Amino acid sequence: MATLTNWVDHLTASEVAGQVYPYVGTELWWVLAGIVFWIWWTIATATGEDEEHQKLARKKHGANDYKSNIPEW
Repeated sequence: MATLTNWVDHLTASEVAGQVYPYVGTELWWVLAGIVFWIWWTIATATGEDEEHQKLARKKHGANDYKSNIPEW
């Protein structure tokens, strides 16, 4: 085991950086993957909710129909 005199030089050395912090340099790709996933999730959720709202709108429920205990309200 070697003696360290300067942690900054040691941790910024390319041969040691991967041992301390794996996947060095991939942060941008992880952020982009997260953004793409977030956009996909938002679109998928909005599409599903829109379909559900359209299905309910086709049934033409009135404001007081919930009082009649309509199934699938």
